[in-house]
Amino acid sequence: MTKHKHMGNAKREILLFLFCLILMSILYATPRLFSQGISKPFIRELLVDCSIMAIACFPVWWLHFRKWTRFPMKKRFALHFFTGGIYYIIWIVLYRWYNKFAGLPVMTSQQMLQNIGPNLLFYIQVFSSLHIDLFFREREIQQHRERELRELAHKAEIESLKAQIQPHFLFNTLNSISASVPAENEHTRVLIAELADTFRYALRSTQEELVLLWQEIEFVKSYLLLEQSRFGSRLDFEIDVRSCDGQAMIPPMLLQPLVENAIEHGIEPAIDGGRIYIKCHTNEKASHFYIHNTGIPYRGTVEEMFACDGIGLNNTAKRLRNQFGEELRIEIDKEGGVAVSFAIPFTKGSRTSLI
Repeated sequence: MTKHKHMGNAKREILLFLFCLILMSILYATPRLFSQGISKPFIRELLVDCSIMAIACFPVWWLHFRKWTRFPMKKRFALHFFTGGIYYIIWIVLYRWYNKFAGLPVMTSQQMLQNIGPNLLFYIQVFSSLHIDLFFREREIQQHRERELRELAHKAEIESLKAQIQPHFLFNTLNSISASVPAENEHTRVLIAELADTFRYALRSTQEELVLLWQEIEFVKSYLLLEQSRFGSRLDFEIDVRSCDGQAMIPPMLLQPLVENAIEHGIEPAIDGGRIYIKCHTNEKASHFYIHNTGIPYRGTVEEMFACDGIGLNNTAKRLRNQFGEELRIEIDKEGGVAVSFAIPFTKGSRTSLI
């Protein structure tokens, strides 16, 4: 998905660059066109000039619109003082090489100085157009994200209203059932308590934007224990949080849809079941999550997975992208196991002291 997006952006930027290149070249050549008319030498010189300027602009375009895309806009603008010089040096080198190849006089130092103005003016016009186009594209993406967030917030509000309809009735009923279970059926009582905890956390997730990471992990653990009681020995799981900061804040119900997806599509269809491995580790910038499942081998592509999967995978990807600007990464190993990974960067107020 990201690869196709980059290809689409590159195509758009190249077309815009070619339009600016042709337009500026025609405008610069207009005085000579009126005084000398169209001729083969004129057209040849115009094509050579356009080609050399295009080649000289390419590394600058790659630096600003591919390599430095995560830099702040002010820093990227400041770097144009540096890349403008790179562009002009490349232009001079190419023109000197062409003049030698074509048997023309080599450009003198005075001619180099005289050409600085027109070339830098062309540079400013071309890259100003590309930056303006980028600004409007990013603005459009931001507006799209805001619309999606409003839609998700509206859906969450509706779900919250649904969940708040007599929630205590559900918890009281579960507690009553647990109390009525004989003491010798302790396992059943534990399952009922786990079920009550998962419902209570699910209700809480509709009311809070962030929860402590350890609470989300405990909820996923309770969910997996309940599923394990259903699948028995067909479901095995491990949660590794040894290098994890449990006091970090993350959005609630972020891991459960991914775990549920792994069970539904990986474990449940497999005769022998499978295993789910969850790992969380924290560094100074973010909390990183990794979920891998075995089971029935997946033979499709990642694109097909997003296209045919239920709302869980797509909603999680949208939440990460819209709220944090992060992508949900999916890899399929040789045995058909699926690994999902993502990061939650720390923002103001999203982290307390380490455990």
